[in-house]
Amino acid sequence: MSSPAPARPYRSKRHRPCDQCRGRKLGCQIDDGLPCQRCRASKLDCTFDAPPPKRVRLSQSLSLAEPSLQELSATAHGDVGILGRDASQEVPLSTAEPVFPSLEFDQVNVASPASGIILAGRPPTQFVQSIDKLDQGYAQLFGASSESDPWLLRHCRFDDSGMKHFYKVHYRNAGGVPTAQRIPVHFMITSPELSTAIKQETNAGLCEGPRETREKLDNLVPPEYGRRLVALFVKYVFPALPVISRSQLGLKTASSQLPEQTALAKVPVHLLAAIYASAFPFVAHDDYLCVLNTYHASPIRKLWRMVYELLTVEIHSPRLAVLQAALLYIQQQPMDEARYTTADTPFVWSFVGQIVGLACSLGVHIECRMWGIPAWEKRLRRRLWWAVYAEDKWRSLLMGRPPYLYPAEWDVSDLDEGDFLIGPRQGFSTLACDIDIPFRFLVNLARIAEEIQGTFYTLRASQVLNADFDTSIALGRELLEKLNSWYSSLPETFRLPNWSKSVHGQAPYPTSIHFAYLLLVVYVYRAMLRPMARSSDPPMIFDLEEMAATSPLPIDDPSLDFADLSGLDAIPDISIPNVSDTSEITLYAAEKCATILVNFTRRLTPSDFTGFWYSWSRIGFATVSNFLMLLLVQAPNIAHAMRGKYLVESWLQVLRCQSQSFPLVKLGLARLDALQWGGLADTFMLPPHVQDIATNANATPDLE
Repeated sequence: MSSPAPARPYRSKRHRPCDQCRGRKLGCQIDDGLPCQRCRASKLDCTFDAPPPKRVRLSQSLSLAEPSLQELSATAHGDVGILGRDASQEVPLSTAEPVFPSLEFDQVNVASPASGIILAGRPPTQFVQSIDKLDQGYAQLFGASSESDPWLLRHCRFDDSGMKHFYKVHYRNAGGVPTAQRIPVHFMITSPELSTAIKQETNAGLCEGPRETREKLDNLVPPEYGRRLVALFVKYVFPALPVISRSQLGLKTASSQLPEQTALAKVPVHLLAAIYASAFPFVAHDDYLCVLNTYHASPIRKLWRMVYELLTVEIHSPRLAVLQAALLYIQQQPMDEARYTTADTPFVWSFVGQIVGLACSLGVHIECRMWGIPAWEKRLRRRLWWAVYAEDKWRSLLMGRPPYLYPAEWDVSDLDEGDFLIGPRQGFSTLACDIDIPFRFLVNLARIAEEIQGTFYTLRASQVLNADFDTSIALGRELLEKLNSWYSSLPETFRLPNWSKSVHGQAPYPTSIHFAYLLLVVYVYRAMLRPMARSSDPPMIFDLEEMAATSPLPIDDPSLDFADLSGLDAIPDISIPNVSDTSEITLYAAEKCATILVNFTRRLTPSDFTGFWYSWSRIGFATVSNFLMLLLVQAPNIAHAMRGKYLVESWLQVLRCQSQSFPLVKLGLARLDALQWGGLADTFMLPPHVQDIATNANATPDLE
């Protein structure tokens, strides 16, 4: 019997490494025969098919480079060589030093010009590893035009986890790309201590360390109560805003909603506080918490303050938890009665920009399904992206701001059932269909909202279409068809005719999404109605300071009484043309839409009020108030004026009634009350027939 072969020495000239180990620049050990240890562990074929790389000798590289250098020198410097010598003087190759060092490639496969050069030397496989939970630090994306070119970084020698380690800053290859239509994706991993100093500059007041903030949170919400709040969040908030990972909370199935305390201890404080605060409006649905909430002051204000203070610190070294907490923070409802009747400050739109910027820094705007990261992180990243997208589109439309996001800058595919799994794709349960539907349908609505804004409400579109009735009608019809298609895609039990038959009070019921759908219909009709009334000419502008400097007349001369100047009549009201058939059909449809909205809001029940509503919904109620007033002020004849007045008065009654238990409508009520406070005739320049109807208390509309 022959003795076993000795271990193969690494990089031996007689026993070269196998193809896999050589390609990864790793040791090849064959102590117990083929396959080698690394191929056996990775379940790879241990082969020796590829020939060893051919090395280019120094003298050969110099002899090949010498003519081109001389030619370059002669071209650029005339007769003087690149080193200052006469180019005609020859330097012996044995004594010359290379101007550029020769580069050694292990193997270069030259393909066609279309496919380019494929550089070997990278691991043929990459093990799955989270980008969000790297111990080395936090990750931020290298974009296509970043200072570190992703097309250069693809040549780095990453290890089999996709990492290239340096000192305090490392590179992480996402894995799985580039492929067809996908670009290389890399992240810069920065050690946390590098951002310690800058965090103090934006610290909003929280000075405690991680241990102290955890203790502070546990004092506000003991972990046993926190478990119940998380369960409420999963039931009532998650279906409409799925920005957490249930598997990372230790929830293994769709029915298990109560996490273990050990799982909560692993959640960053800023995210856990945001989850608690988001769930507090639903404590009435928990038999234990509702009693505690009755006899103890709610900590919700302190929780949101903790979230904000931590965000101002952690945004310098963000992980996904920072984005999750920010998305929850912007959905908080007003905590003071007066704030329900006050418009959002510019902080809100600026904070949306921070959310978008944070999301792009974390790379959630890039399709990640092929990356080498865990399944839970892929699902979370994709849901977070669509939550960011929806927030940008709804706020942009409702607040009248240019959007932060444009289609050319993201490529995440549409959500599907796989994005709502719990645990690995194999062997774990999926959610019931009605759990993930609300958010997915809201996202689809946001896609239409983006199109409505791009069609009618950008600066350029508004300038062009505000007086083009025919084009506005044609474009509006196309958008209404898309809204009809969206509505038809709803399950039968979610459609408006059946909404009263649904089981109220359950989380999947999409009341806020129905309202969002009706809002988009309002925006389409609002744009279609714009050209139906022509604006008057703008008033003449007089600059008193300029007149005082250039006119010989004294500033208080009686002849400067503008009311007596000929040709300066009172500013005329808007001109309403004769109603054509198309105009009549459009007006009737707009009034029908308004009627549906009045009835929809009138039929809202306490169960609907206690469900989850997006914080931007309150802007929507103010938008409806404005739309109904438009139908009245711009009514082209008595019949439409009477219907407009009836709709405004009905809406006012509904808002006053519902505001007693549903404060989200109070901004809409405040806007409507303000317009009528001094009388419509004092607020608007009304056409005579509208003014007659507005002041006639006995006017009743023909609703047939």
